Amino acid sequence: PGYPPVTLKTLSPDLERLLIKDSISPLPLHKVLTLLEMLAAKPDHRFIRHARLGLAKQIVYEISNLRFGPEIGVGKLKHDAPVPQLWLKGVRSMAADLEQASTIPFTPSKVHLGDARNPGLFLRPASVDAVITSPPYPNEKDYSRTTRLESVLLGFTASRKDLRAFKQQFVRSNTRSVYKADDDDVWVAQLPQVQELAQAIEQRRLELGKTSGFEKLYSRVVLLYFGGMAKHLESLKPFLKPGAQLAYVVGDQASYFRILIKTGEILAEIAANLGYSVSGIDLFRTRFSTATKDYLREEVVLLEWPGR
Repeated sequence: PGYPPVTLKTLSPDLERLLIKDSISPLPLHKVLTLLEMLAAKPDHRFIRHARLGLAKQIVYEISNLRFGPEIGVGKLKHDAPVPQLWLKGVRSMAADLEQASTIPFTPSKVHLGDARNPGLFLRPASVDAVITSPPYPNEKDYSRTTRLESVLLGFTASRKDLRAFKQQFVRSNTRSVYKADDDDVWVAQLPQVQELAQAIEQRRLELGKTSGFEKLYSRVVLLYFGGMAKHLESLKPFLKPGAQLAYVVGDQASYFRILIKTGEILAEIAANLGYSVSGIDLFRTRFSTATKDYLREEVVLLEWPGR
């Protein structure tokens, strides 16, 4: 006799709508949800977070249909996947890494989940010697989509309200993360280079007759992006030691009607206006732009905080 038909486990329609369409096929999704239920039913609190982390990685890279180029998208659909075996493979890989790390001298570290524009929530005054980071660039990449699948499946994002609260902690860099109450643009209201850039983008939109809701927001994104970075740099100053060194990896962009945005140059000007010393703008690499058919610069903006 054959086995009775199985009703596949699914996400609720509200959660399904949060995902990129076809992120994961029905049968692998059923297996993932079943495994998550089993882990929750008998959790070993020493290892449960490691087990869920191992599954999260495997969901994205080996179980789902996602692919990563410059942007996240959907590749060839996988109608099935050996979910338990892939999960165990991920757990064993983590265990091997931890075993190897145990032979390395211990360096204490601390991870804070927060908004870089409000560092006072998690930093102590005059405690930072160096900053090395690569913030978003002003373009149409919605960074929340990169981690959307595992965030939904593991329960970190359970509604559009959760997603909105998550995205509101981001420096605004794309039209999908712009909200009506956003006001970071006040930080660059008196900066001619940013204002002229935003005006040029809006003028090009009018010339081209572009009328979509997203395209109307391009100039606002530029103002909010550089305003958010200015707010970050200003808010960071009380937490830097005198002589602190900062390095920001940023890239030029031409996503908005092919108008060149010299991100590094503008960021350096903002920093100088806020009292930082600009040590240099070093070329890191070049990237080919499909919009302009030319190579764009990715640079490291080097700053020093001299102290008040």
